[in-house]
Amino acid sequence: MLSRVPTELRIEGSWLRRCARTLLGVVVAPQRVFLRCPEPIDHGTALRFLATLRLLPWLGLVAWLGAAFVLSPEREVATSRSIHVLLDPAMLEALSVWLLVMVPVGMPLLYFVCGLVSHVAVGLTGGASRSVGASMRAVGYAMGPALLGIAVLDVLIFTVGLDGQVFLLIAAGLVLAFLWSASVGLARTHQIHLVRAILVALLPTAILFGAFAGRAALQLEDVPGLPDPPSPYVVP
Repeated sequence: MLSRVPTELRIEGSWLRRCARTLLGVVVAPQRVFLRCPEPIDHGTALRFLATLRLLPWLGLVAWLGAAFVLSPEREVATSRSIHVLLDPAMLEALSVWLLVMVPVGMPLLYFVCGLVSHVAVGLTGGASRSVGASMRAVGYAMGPALLGIAVLDVLIFTVGLDGQVFLLIAAGLVLAFLWSASVGLARTHQIHLVRAILVALLPTAILFGAFAGRAALQLEDVPGLPDPPSPYVVP
């Protein structure tokens, strides 16, 4: 059974070109991309695809932040954010940097955890016709556009800053796009009804965007639902 995912077809152009075609296919025509699921599952190629989309912007962001820290003549006065109502500014900065550095570790964890949770949900709602690896593959490729969007949001949040309401609007669009792609991927992979697949896909959607939203809240200028800080600047 020949795969319909361009990254799994070794004969079709360069790696970046195949990644672009896979990304476009997942967004525009997931029914065609997930039509076939050859076994054994090539997790390495799926993870390489996700790493290309997520880690290339991450490397640029880390390099930019590192250069800005080294080249800045003196430390700037930190502006106060609504999250400071809950967390100490010094601890918040350390936690935010640590979570950013851990992105390469979190990406494969999300791939396996979201795929495993989806497979368990498919099994509990009527049985899974394919392996757990097939569920990971479907959810993993569907995760590609969302991870790219998350990478772009990271760059915006850490460089120019992002309003909480704007973040929610963009994140909502990414949630819907991932939910649809993951649902179609699971439905095609396991040959189940689309409504059932949508219910199953709610779980990996909550995990993926719950983890990202929690991390992004540490850097957003204002977090919806939290009060405004009492002072515009952080007072040591």
